Parts: sequence; structure tokens; C-alpha cells
Amino acid sequence: MTEDLQLDAIAEEYLSEIERAAAALPANRRAELLADVRSHIVIAQAEVASDSPAGIDDPAAMSRILSKLGDPEAIVAAAVADLPPETPASSTARTASRVLVKTAVILLLIGGILLIGWFVLYFLFAPGQAG
Repeated sequence: MTEDLQLDAIAEEYLSEIERAAAALPANRRAELLADVRSHIVIAQAEVASDSPAGIDDPAAMSRILSKLGDPEAIVAAAVADLPPETPASSTARTASRVLVKTAVILLLIGGILLIGWFVLYFLFAPGQAG
């Protein structure tokens, strides 16, 4: 029983290292990464339990599982590499889009005012009407 707690502690420490290394990731992506790694550990534990005569009580089993998963820093680096980059071009495109929308709204307002003004002037100074 104490060996199971020790193995769980080893896995939890490993997950804590990943969480510390992933502090710069967005919270939802960090939680997703931790859940993925945790599920890999659980699956590997089940495989070890079914394959080994000692089952999960083998003290080196968790160390082998975690070493196969890799260094926490490398796991986080791979997760960061999978993030879509925030490029200056996409930021510039959003800014340009906002400017175009504002310009279109302003031009529509000006056009509407000019159209209404044209109708008012036409009816005030329409040819053939004595004023």
C-alpha cells in the first residue's frame, strides 16, 4: 500500500513539474496537456499491471513509465510548438479589418446624409414650382 502511494507521489511530482514548466501556456491548454499526460500514465500503469507478474507494485515501473514519456520540459516545449503563432501579420490584418469597417460605416453615414440633403434640396427648389 505504501509503495502505491510512493508511486502515485512520483507521478504527481512529475505532473507538478509539467505544470510548473507550462505556466506560460494558456490555462485551458495547460489543463489539456496535464490531462493528456495523466491519461498516458494511467494507460501505461494498466499495461504494466497486466504484463508484469509483480504488477504495478514493481518499484521501477513508474520510473520506466515516466522516462518513456520524456522530460517535462520537452513535453511542454512540444506543446508550445503546437500552439498557433500570434504573428504581427495577423494582428495587422485584424487592425486593417477594423479600420475598413469603421471607414465603411462612416461613408454609409455620409452617403445617407447627402442623399437626404439632395431630396430636401430637390423638393425645395424643384423646377416648375413657384416658391
